[in-house]
Amino acid sequence: MVRALIALLVFPLWSNAYQKELFTLPSNSDISILYVGDYMKGEIDINLINNDWWGVFEDNKQSFIKKVEIKLEKIEPDIQYDWEYRVSVENEKKCIFLLTGLNLNDKTFNHFITQDVIRDSEVFTFEFGPYQTFISSEIESLNFIGDVPRTDYSVFLNYQTQDILKTQELFIFPSYDSSLYLSLIWAGDLDNDGKTDFLINIPTPPNNEIGFSSGLFLSSKAQTNELVKLVAFHIQRGC
Repeated sequence: MVRALIALLVFPLWSNAYQKELFTLPSNSDISILYVGDYMKGEIDINLINNDWWGVFEDNKQSFIKKVEIKLEKIEPDIQYDWEYRVSVENEKKCIFLLTGLNLNDKTFNHFITQDVIRDSEVFTFEFGPYQTFISSEIESLNFIGDVPRTDYSVFLNYQTQDILKTQELFIFPSYDSSLYLSLIWAGDLDNDGKTDFLINIPTPPNNEIGFSSGLFLSSKAQTNELVKLVAFHIQRGC
């Protein structure tokens, strides 16, 4: 399955059927993410390969970050797909994702989540520091496109202590079978500020009808009224 490089677009993604914004893309972020894998023509900016890249890896139920050298290999298209490049790194089977634009150091640390799934309106909890940190959702709207139901879920990040609950809506996630299915790809303290950062499935523009996209949310980049900030995203429109 092809993996696409982040495109740092500067406009919000809108649902054509509904006017509420699904989520707002980062407009001034220097952070990009990348995955190992194959890319079709036009899906990767090869100039970014010259940046300093870090890999987030998983090993023995822990994460580790290390600086990596990306190998960019030219590959041939086949009958079905217009392949152009293959991205690889050393020890790539343990690599969860690659990123550039952050000031990082090699380290090993505990992560909280890798490749978990959030279904329907369940509350998904992972602990960190003084907060109980959890993802929750609620139905924003239910509509039909012809005979096909579209349920829009509001997805929230929550920090809770004994006395305080802080909540931030992350995005609106349209689902076309009336149920929510989200991948929480990775969560841990990436930027060393004592709070949780995470990589999660986000809606694919414009209406989340096809493809798989993911967004990196960092706590250290949050504004005063936020818990985290979407700093980079990866859009995959199909296989």
